[in-house]
Amino acid sequence: MSTYHAAAWMVPAESGLKKKHVQKVLALLPEDCELVPFEIHGNNSSAYGFATIEVIDEEENGLETIIDLLEPLVEDWTEDSSDCTLDLPGGKQTYIGCDYRTVMVSGVDPEPHSHHH
Repeated sequence: MSTYHAAAWMVPAESGLKKKHVQKVLALLPEDCELVPFEIHGNNSSAYGFATIEVIDEEENGLETIIDLLEPLVEDWTEDSSDCTLDLPGGKQTYIGCDYRTVMVSGVDPEPHSHHH
């Protein structure tokens, strides 16, 4: 299994992580690494995760790069898939998981968005 150097789990905005989610995220990261926690807050979701010191040192803007990469997903989670793997500019992989569907709040623009499939 490929090793991720940053992993996060997304939850509804008002919620926190369950222990099983933290364990899942930690299980994806290298065994003996030092981790730095991070969090991302979108309109109706938040994501909490950890990145390895190694990847933070490697990426030009460190943790910011990781947060910038994941933020659009947290902001607009329309994926049907429950998880997603993204490559950082430096080539290391980042994982974000989720086990709830974001439900579009009524009152949100009913216009269909342009679908890019």
